[in-house]
Amino acid sequence: MEIIDSHAHIYERLCGYGPRGEARAIGGGMVEWATGQKDPFLKPEHGEYGFCPEKLLELMDESGVSRAVLLQASNYGFQNSYTAEAVKKYPDRFTGAGTFDPYAVRAQEIFDNLTGNYGFKILKFEISEFYAITGYHPHFKVNGPELEPFLQQANDLGMTVVFDTGTMGTKGFQPKEIAEVAERYKNLTVVIAHMLFPSVKGDNDERLEIIKELGKLENICFDTAQLQAKEGTAKLEYIRKVMDIVGSERIAWGSDCPGVFMNYTYSELIDYICKSGFFTDRETENIMAKTAHRIYKIAD
Repeated sequence: MEIIDSHAHIYERLCGYGPRGEARAIGGGMVEWATGQKDPFLKPEHGEYGFCPEKLLELMDESGVSRAVLLQASNYGFQNSYTAEAVKKYPDRFTGAGTFDPYAVRAQEIFDNLTGNYGFKILKFEISEFYAITGYHPHFKVNGPELEPFLQQANDLGMTVVFDTGTMGTKGFQPKEIAEVAERYKNLTVVIAHMLFPSVKGDNDERLEIIKELGKLENICFDTAQLQAKEGTAKLEYIRKVMDIVGSERIAWGSDCPGVFMNYTYSELIDYICKSGFFTDRETENIMAKTAHRIYKIAD
């Protein structure tokens, strides 16, 4: 069975920006934010200051992952040129996504470079309050004037746009606004990363009601990044319920590596889905690869 990681990251050097200001790599996989807070971002054996495509390929090969979709987030530091270089060097293994701050005065030039020179057919916007856009642009809305011209152009190009909303109750959690975008731009494929971050406690009825509304729009899909747990089956049950609403053809598996590798191996993340007993063989094939082929336009 083919396995595609639809939610992976690489970065030449950790140099992020977020609500805590800039993040500087200080070695050992650690970063220090402008607030003085220090956080672990990756295992030191995976990179002291960054996570290179060759290390990701090594880990993919060990676990039988054929391809990875390289998404971006401002807490790592935007890595557009680095991502484009990785895709150019390993075109059979990587598919790249671009990103940018839509508030930038020269955002149109950036968009043109990402879609033209770099050839990205995917855009990723991390809008979470804790890590990204709504943490430093608190009034940002995905259906607002800053992003609207770029969504229109992405729609005209038939692109895929990925949104990471962050958790319920925060500024980035904008399912109604995302639904409006998907309704307005029907030629866009809209992917909601992390499937609205379900609770490991299993109290997910409100999220599932939101999924029911989002699921009415056929161009909205979901990825399962960060949906694993060492104990209990609440997150598997949640994925099962979401699948019953939208179908396995609209759900793609992703790891959210490399940060997740501090707690899980690639094989453990794969087995969490494939050996769970929650999904049929056909559903598993869709989640693990076929959905990614379709929504990220990856040729067989």
